[in-house]
Amino acid sequence: MRLFNVNKTYEGDVPPKSTSAIYCGASIFRDACYQLVSAFLITYITLSGVLDSDPKAFMGQIAVISVITIVCLVWDGINDPIMGWIVEKVHFKWGKYKPWILIGGLLNTGVVLTLFLAHPRGWGFVALFAVFYFLWDIAWTINDIAYWSMLPSLTKDEKRRNKITSIMQICISVGVFSVYGAVPMLVGAFEGVSAQTIYGIIAAVVTTLFLISQIVLVLFCKEHKRDENEEKPEEVKFKDMFTLFKRNDQFRINIIAILLNYLGSGTVVGFGLYYFYLRFGYGSDAGGSIQFLFTVMYAIGTLLAQIIYPLISRKLTRKKILTISFITIVIAYLTFFFVGFPVFGSEIVANPKTWTIWILYATGVVMFFGQGLVAVAVIMQMQSTIEYNQYKYGERKEALVSSMRALSAKFASAIQRLLIFLTLLLSGLYAISQVISNAEAELASGSMTSAELVEKIDNARAGITNGQWMVFSIGMIWVPLALLIISLILSMFVFKIDEKKYQEIVDAINLKQVENHQ
Repeated sequence: MRLFNVNKTYEGDVPPKSTSAIYCGASIFRDACYQLVSAFLITYITLSGVLDSDPKAFMGQIAVISVITIVCLVWDGINDPIMGWIVEKVHFKWGKYKPWILIGGLLNTGVVLTLFLAHPRGWGFVALFAVFYFLWDIAWTINDIAYWSMLPSLTKDEKRRNKITSIMQICISVGVFSVYGAVPMLVGAFEGVSAQTIYGIIAAVVTTLFLISQIVLVLFCKEHKRDENEEKPEEVKFKDMFTLFKRNDQFRINIIAILLNYLGSGTVVGFGLYYFYLRFGYGSDAGGSIQFLFTVMYAIGTLLAQIIYPLISRKLTRKKILTISFITIVIAYLTFFFVGFPVFGSEIVANPKTWTIWILYATGVVMFFGQGLVAVAVIMQMQSTIEYNQYKYGERKEALVSSMRALSAKFASAIQRLLIFLTLLLSGLYAISQVISNAEAELASGSMTSAELVEKIDNARAGITNGQWMVFSIGMIWVPLALLIISLILSMFVFKIDEKKYQEIVDAINLKQVENHQ
């Protein structure tokens, strides 16, 4: 054990370089694993042939799965503060956070593999999904709450925290982009290989890397030494998870803004594969390749924002950065609508056979650049509410604050799933999803070739009307844009802890600690 840092801690506001590097690096594989389930599990279920071919049974199973997903996510959101309370109260000899990170990592690996590798069809798969999706919610919560709770404990210095947060956001983006790039490019890329097989291989690779990263974090990272007050579990009460939201006004505003931001930015991505497959064609050489290139633009825009943020934050206030985000997001969403939907006739402006498709790609850069700036800014605001809580009430409550962030993410996911379900249902586009699902099932059984699969799907896509696309645009473009605008208004004009106020809070806390030690 002496070779590792399992039981070792550090003091002060300068975390060891190895701890910062490993902590941030682990988020690559954590978020790759999370996005595989969060962004692609429902797409996998809907389009890969694990549901029945009968239209009524298919829609019934989709409806039940949607309800299960929403219920589990709502429960998981409620469960997040409970897990935050457990992290605060239950301490291990080898760390406050790392034991839970490892436990959640082990459980999550087994559950995700089952979801993607077990292939009962129809109601049998629905039953399996009901059990293991619920287990995934629990497993991920254990890991996620502990991991995010560890972040604000690394340092109180805002510049160092800004740097760690920015690097972590870059690593998160790498993990997200890896999955978003792999799925559309690999599904349908190999003659005769079904979507079920491809998803299974991706899941095996992603979960293995995820588990390795969590083990490395536990073995080699150091936790910050806890003070005496944090060592007294009797001071942590279960009701704290409810009172935190009620009494910390700045935290409450920030969490609402984060919820709306997650919902707005996540919804347009959640519609991604449906849009590109139905608009440009199914498979890696059609809509899949366009989705892949759009993901590259997603990566460029987001990484650019995360790299630039710590640089421009030295010159610009957070409010000015959010103003830039506001402008870029509005421009990008409006452009996406006018070039990506049949506004001017039966065809769209973005044509994959001409240069105009690059308007869509450029829109992606601008859109995700703006959203990337917001993502870092609202996380920084959330971290500052911890010191605000300590300043007002003498308690930091990192785990509870982090758990409420996770709660907002889960609630956003639940609402997002409902919005996607209703949009596809009301637009009538679930019928096309069923065609894809049945074709994939036939491909998996060997009764259809890849060429026949593409032909069958293209014939179904040809019947989509402009009216259906307009209904689709409400869910994919207009609702998310409205949510993002409200989120930005809250962060820019209602949230009051700017850089100057935060420094005043930290100075007051430090002064009080000095006085208490005299």
